[in-house]
Amino acid sequence: MSKARGLITGGDFESRSSGMYDSVDNVRIAAISQAGLKKVGMQQTNLYTTGLTTPQGFAWSPDGLHLYITYSGDFIKHIQCTSPFNTSGSSEQAIFNCAPYETSTYSLEVSPNGRYLYFGGTGRDTINQFTMGTPWTITTSANDNLANRLVPGYEQIDKRLDNIFGIGSADASVRGFEFNNDGTKLYLIGFGDDNIQQFDLSTAYDVGTLDGYNGAYSLGGDGLTTPYSIRWNNDGTKFFVVNYGTDAVVEYSVSSAYDVTSGTITEGTNFTTTSYESNPYDVGFNADGTQMFVIGNGSAKIHEWTLSTGFDLSSTVTYVSGTSLGTSNPAHFDFNPTGTKLVVIDYNTDAVREYDLSTGFDSSTATLYTTLDLSPTQWSPAPTGTAYLTNYFATPSGCRFNGDGTTITFLDRNSSSYDKAVSIPLTTAYELSSFSDGCIDLVTRGSDFPVSFRFNPDGTKCYVLDGTDDKIYQWSLAVPYVLGRGSTVMTYDGVSSSLTSSDPALKGFDFTPDGKGIFTCGNSIDTIGHFTLSTPFDVTSTVTFMAAIDTTSFESVPEDVRVVNTPNGYKLHFLGSGSDKIFEMDINF
Repeated sequence: MSKARGLITGGDFESRSSGMYDSVDNVRIAAISQAGLKKVGMQQTNLYTTGLTTPQGFAWSPDGLHLYITYSGDFIKHIQCTSPFNTSGSSEQAIFNCAPYETSTYSLEVSPNGRYLYFGGTGRDTINQFTMGTPWTITTSANDNLANRLVPGYEQIDKRLDNIFGIGSADASVRGFEFNNDGTKLYLIGFGDDNIQQFDLSTAYDVGTLDGYNGAYSLGGDGLTTPYSIRWNNDGTKFFVVNYGTDAVVEYSVSSAYDVTSGTITEGTNFTTTSYESNPYDVGFNADGTQMFVIGNGSAKIHEWTLSTGFDLSSTVTYVSGTSLGTSNPAHFDFNPTGTKLVVIDYNTDAVREYDLSTGFDSSTATLYTTLDLSPTQWSPAPTGTAYLTNYFATPSGCRFNGDGTTITFLDRNSSSYDKAVSIPLTTAYELSSFSDGCIDLVTRGSDFPVSFRFNPDGTKCYVLDGTDDKIYQWSLAVPYVLGRGSTVMTYDGVSSSLTSSDPALKGFDFTPDGKGIFTCGNSIDTIGHFTLSTPFDVTSTVTFMAAIDTTSFESVPEDVRVVNTPNGYKLHFLGSGSDKIFEMDINF
């Protein structure tokens, strides 16, 4: 921070004060001096006239060549500049309609590498993260390659398959799915046509890269009329089907590994679970097939058997235990490779639950670790349609990890408006607590009016300004710039004291470069305010109000404020919807 630099010379107040003060002094003197903003180097300059209706938030790329503006509650505009932070000669690149996700958008941010766009508002009361296939590009045209498009969620490009009821043999009652050993094949199973459908994936485990329908095997021809799930053995020479109607696990052998469309397919033993589970949904095994597990909603338990010969239901099969899962409608499930993690879907509560097993593949040692609601208000359930529902599940079904546990995939079988398969990243392999679906559960923390969103310089903390209580909420992030509702993805640090000393209706904020100060703007009494923090970038530390500047003379409806590092030094950029302009002010740091 620059302070007085020695002997003062010059003929007028402006020349004698220029460069003499730090940012705290600038705001204080601007507020009290007769000379006002101009005389302390804070004369506002019209940087950009937006020409937009009700602009409410904006963000720059670090190099100043990309500008994003939210407006009219439903849209984000991308403007490309030819020189840093200079909109002269700039061009409009794209407009993104965010109404399917947020109908009252205020908050806006971009990651420093241009990979992620964040926006939020008062419709969903959250911040949502989107991934840009091409950095800084928010193109959403259906004619564009998916890899170049703006996609909901954290790193979910190619992680979504729509219309699972209509593809392949068109089974409108799909219940489960499976991957082969390397993730290059996907299998859907259901009782609409009693088939196992087989598809190719051009990228392993990426359900959005479906690349051809291979055909189907008819289970109905074998008398299986309610197939709910499929599971392969460890070398693809056998698969196992749960037939819900007969309470049975049915073993099949194939002559072509992981292929249900060619070669010889032979039905084997039908193993009945009725004595323990009258409504079986899914079956699984340990690594060598000497332990078998079945889950269903008849008993709401996970049942365990031992097999004297691995993956052979005609060998001696011995019941071991049934362990309550503490949920009423458990359906599909999956283990991690060591059997110390168990993930279970409850289709009625729309929840996924993860259990820790103190002894691998000993289901009697399972204890609940974490639970997530898959139908969150953070991701909009309406309007329905394939463009809107990526991370919202109305009736989740199916549950499988990818090969290394870095994604988990679910189906939604609610209706033809929702039917899809979606993979969501796990930033820690096989840990549901690292579920990174790209949103923040603000309501749980008491925030219902997110008007501004920021990161600290390295992306390890994020902040949300709430326009109802005029406080800033703070989280620590396990992985920089990654949002999600997993319990270890974001750790809630706390909330600031009220910032209404500057204005009782705050709309925007930003940090000084050293994190020791905060600028705010509000549109009740139309001010730019300045606060200091006792601990840099920690809004839960002591916050002290310093001063506020009246902006009425040039902007009557302040909406957002940013500190930007331009080629000519740090500037304060300030957006208002009264003039529909972005102003620039000089300020010393």
